[in-house]
Amino acid sequence: MAALPTQFGEALSAVEPDEDAAHAQVAHAQVSKVLEGDERLRGLGVDPLLIGSYKRHVSIKRVKDVDVFARLTKADGSLRPGAILDHVADILGVAFPGDVERQHRSVKVDFPDYDLSVDVVIARPCGDHWEIPQRIEEDGRARWVETNPTKMTELTTAANKSFLLYDDDDDSGVYVRIVKLVRQVRRTWVNDQPGGYYFEVLTYHAFQELQPDEKTVAAYLTRILRRIAEMLPDHVDEGPVDPTLPDKTIKTKATAEQIQAAADQMTKAADLAEAALGEEDRCVAAVKWRQLLGRTQNTEVPEDVFPLPDYCNADGTTKNRSVIKGALAVPAGQDRYA
Repeated sequence: MAALPTQFGEALSAVEPDEDAAHAQVAHAQVSKVLEGDERLRGLGVDPLLIGSYKRHVSIKRVKDVDVFARLTKADGSLRPGAILDHVADILGVAFPGDVERQHRSVKVDFPDYDLSVDVVIARPCGDHWEIPQRIEEDGRARWVETNPTKMTELTTAANKSFLLYDDDDDSGVYVRIVKLVRQVRRTWVNDQPGGYYFEVLTYHAFQELQPDEKTVAAYLTRILRRIAEMLPDHVDEGPVDPTLPDKTIKTKATAEQIQAAADQMTKAADLAEAALGEEDRCVAAVKWRQLLGRTQNTEVPEDVFPLPDYCNADGTTKNRSVIKGALAVPAGQDRYA
């Protein structure tokens, strides 16, 4: 079995959005300061919160946009989202001249120096969760849709504490790592739709159903990919259950044909993962893992996410030990005990 733990650790580092994360924090802070400084929004109890994959620590390189959830804690049913979005666009337009765009349901602020944007989404209370505009008409009226993004953050944290690589190490949570790798597999194997959050939800359900207890990242990833491939055909007509709102389902822009195409592709990806995990030759396995995880996307120079061990050639053959760097006296190790 070729789990290649050292290479999986490096693959996770390769998709980590380190620089984007720092930029996202700065952009979020600047936008929040403007929102909290406005008198009208303060009267509505504005309480901005960073949400999305970045907040849940499951984003991968590159992060092109982050979401600010502008909770208006004192807003009631009389609030016209069109009018308040116009107001938000106006005050942000003053603070960030030329970089603000009023969108259908949110306000977008570009940070060109970071190649990053912030989407400001307004929200009003709805019981113990929130509602955001689903569609805003020309007169400012809107239909509202329930949402609970803070709950997804809580579920992610709980899952990462529940599923561990090492039973005696509470810091060895594997759930977040697998979500990142599943997102990378989706980018490599699926054409655009369904999106990353859709696959994150499928990953969450797969963990809850399987309750996996594996000892390597490779084994976890392989089991979860197979379950996702099995689940996708069941959601051609309707998305998976929203884990934050059990009586709701996840909406997607994907058509039925795109869901089926994604299912076909994820079946191939799961087949490849199983072949890599079961491969006895570690170099052959490494090439399969590299094919599964593809290359970084939206980066200046796309790079292979999965590194090959030093003793492997790119075609999956093993290098001549006598010419391996640093192996003049002792043959290089094969990462069996990393």
